[in-house]
Amino acid sequence: MQDDAALVERCLRGDTGAFDALVERYRDRVFSLAFRILGEASTAEDAMQEAFLRAYTRLPLYDPAQSFATWLLCLTTRVCLNTRRDRATEMRYLEQAAKAIPPAPTPEERLYEREQRRTLQRLLLRLPTSQRAAILLYYYEELPVAEVARALGVPEGTVKTWLYRGREHLRRWLEEELG
Repeated sequence: MQDDAALVERCLRGDTGAFDALVERYRDRVFSLAFRILGEASTAEDAMQEAFLRAYTRLPLYDPAQSFATWLLCLTTRVCLNTRRDRATEMRYLEQAAKAIPPAPTPEERLYEREQRRTLQRLLLRLPTSQRAAILLYYYEELPVAEVARALGVPEGTVKTWLYRGREHLRRWLEEELG
């Protein structure tokens, strides 16, 4: 299996199959991030396609000293944040996201776990976009604070504040729900 840098180099030399390999390698991570930010599968699919298109057209700007995964996830985050900004209202967004949550599975041992994930997803959607993006990149994608800051185009201190405030909101909302 070729590393990302070698695939990027092949792609820059005109080998489109190399970019296909990168898409295949990162498709699930990009979709997962987009879905968690946007909350709707069809919108996340569109954002994923846009992110890969931007990655392809901006590949000459990619710095091989950086992780390709981080670069791609940064592009994805920007696409999602732009998509999010373009949405008409927060209420419409929340209603659509609630409809996108799949029904609980029938096996009892997985029911509780799925309910927790659903509750967390719903609560994440209540957070301001900046806090939600910071939490998803830091906790779900496991990017360091410095890379989250670079992805969101803000200072590290701002990311730390967003992470703190987002965690506090989630903690308080969970306590309210569990009574």
